[in-house]
Amino acid sequence: MLDWLVPQRAPLSPLLLTAACVLAAVPAAWIALAADALVTASIGALLHGSWAGIWLSPEFLPVTASPYAAGDAPALAAVALLAGPVGAALLGLAAHTLLQVVRAGAWSRVLALEWAGFATLRVPALVAAAVAPHGRGPVNDLYVHLGEPQSGRWAVAGLAVLALLGAAALVAALSVAAGRAWMRVDGVGFRRHLVRVVAGWPTLVALAGWSALTPWAAAPWLVGWLAATFLALQLLTPRRRTL
Repeated sequence: MLDWLVPQRAPLSPLLLTAACVLAAVPAAWIALAADALVTASIGALLHGSWAGIWLSPEFLPVTASPYAAGDAPALAAVALLAGPVGAALLGLAAHTLLQVVRAGAWSRVLALEWAGFATLRVPALVAAAVAPHGRGPVNDLYVHLGEPQSGRWAVAGLAVLALLGAAALVAALSVAAGRAWMRVDGVGFRRHLVRVVAGWPTLVALAGWSALTPWAAAPWLVGWLAATFLALQLLTPRRRTL
């Protein structure tokens, strides 16, 4: 299984493969959060001419100062607040694609896949935080900046669902493409099992850990969103060859 994870060796059991991917997802999530902080600080420096710096929170997570100022136009505020999460996802996808193309070391490809999965699926969670009870995050900050905390919440809820469906479909397709070399039975059931192993459980653990350290909504909402993310990965596993 997964020749890019354990090349030229007897296949590991699904349980061991899942454990290996979950372990890789933890540092991958930290890298994604560091990329978020770096992009956010860079955008803030471009907009306001000063570098806010990056430091570690008490939970050992990389953070930076808010990238927007009270006088920023709404468009600038939106760019400043959303550039970090979106940029972290794009960097993760780029790293995954590059390392797959050059067939880099197995550990680096697994790490990049988990980075891409966590960062991509984190974006819809941050959008959902705008309509969640006790929600926190960049979209909430944008509402505060606009001074209209209740405006357009149903539209944002719909956007969060669409973003989740799109992100889950992309991550599931990347997982299937990465594991194609060791597919012996290319059926829907096998593909869904593959997605659970390399994306479902690892991303669920990474998102849960991030949500616990930096809660972005009430606990019931967090649990419900994590379940919806896992379910979306399963339902949107590609039925045909993709990527």
